[in-house]
Amino acid sequence: MALPKVRADATAARIAGLRLPEGAAWAGEARRAALGRLTTMGLPQRRDEYWRYTDPAGLLAPEPQPAALLDDTDPPVFAGMGAVRIVFVDGVFDPGASDALEGTGLEIER
Repeated sequence: MALPKVRADATAARIAGLRLPEGAAWAGEARRAALGRLTTMGLPQRRDEYWRYTDPAGLLAPEPQPAALLDDTDPPVFAGMGAVRIVFVDGVFDPGASDALEGTGLEIER
């Protein structure tokens, strides 16, 4: 079954501006498969079962809306909780940006 023209045009416009990130071969394969499913199914609409309680109008716009940035003047959410800050950059633990783990009972290993 062919997609309605409006939905197909919105999907094509979004895909045209898309650049898949570089990465591992398995990730590239998964991304290409997902892109194929998106091309076939089109962008979601309210009538789609999984999207019926969500307004996907922003997804159908030719240009995506940028995410709102956090205001640097707001205090950190967990500032008063005595939490240990653990930072991962691209999935790799960054000890320089993290709190010292000595005495916390935590150990990060691969």
